[in-house]
Amino acid sequence: MMHSEFSIQKELRILAVVFDSYLEPWEIAQFRGAMAHKVGLEHDWFHNHNSSNNPTTFHYRYPLIQYKLNKNHPMLICIDKGVEEAQHFFAQADWTLMIGKKQHQMRLKSLNVNQFSLQILSQKREYRIHNWLALNQDNYKQYQELERLSEKLDFLEPILIGHILSFAKGVQWEVPESIELSITDLLNTQWIKHKRVRRIAFNLHFKCNVFIPNFIGLGKGCSHGLGVIKENKTFAKVKKH
Repeated sequence: MMHSEFSIQKELRILAVVFDSYLEPWEIAQFRGAMAHKVGLEHDWFHNHNSSNNPTTFHYRYPLIQYKLNKNHPMLICIDKGVEEAQHFFAQADWTLMIGKKQHQMRLKSLNVNQFSLQILSQKREYRIHNWLALNQDNYKQYQELERLSEKLDFLEPILIGHILSFAKGVQWEVPESIELSITDLLNTQWIKHKRVRRIAFNLHFKCNVFIPNFIGLGKGCSHGLGVIKENKTFAKVKKH
């Protein structure tokens, strides 16, 4: 009998580290690059490049080390196996990083390790996702052709479910039931640059029957501080027109 590497019940560890430095949002990619070079490019969870190939390619997997900002402080989120990988940085005697043209002494502001139970919930929870890159070149054209808000939300909902499933697969969690999700408020959209390409990013509220830990990233660019999830218990619903 073959055993699956996936688990229906998944205990997920997350290490959240905030450093006492100050960065602008556009410096997150430089923070990521500086950290990757500090630990050594052979530790590819820090950068997700497959440097064993020539030329270098990408690992198409959910990133277990993610770089974000928390009130403009650089933040490192290490998920599951990424918690052990973090020691490649913290075991070093010198934590200095050259981010862009500025040298940063990476002193700790906070460090927390938590364990969460990934599960299907009996009642939906309310979340906000910030700067979510939902669309690729093909479905962006389809989205632009939609006129009504209800059509746009209906179009985005299965994409968001797909990104939650990609996260689940990345942490080897087998989702035991169907994901139920509804977008309740499309707050705004904005254009951002990701890998030198302008993309539309969504800020929205949604309800879902899956437990998703705070600061987890979903969608494209989630290792660069995009698609960040936060639970929100207070926001109001919006009606689909």
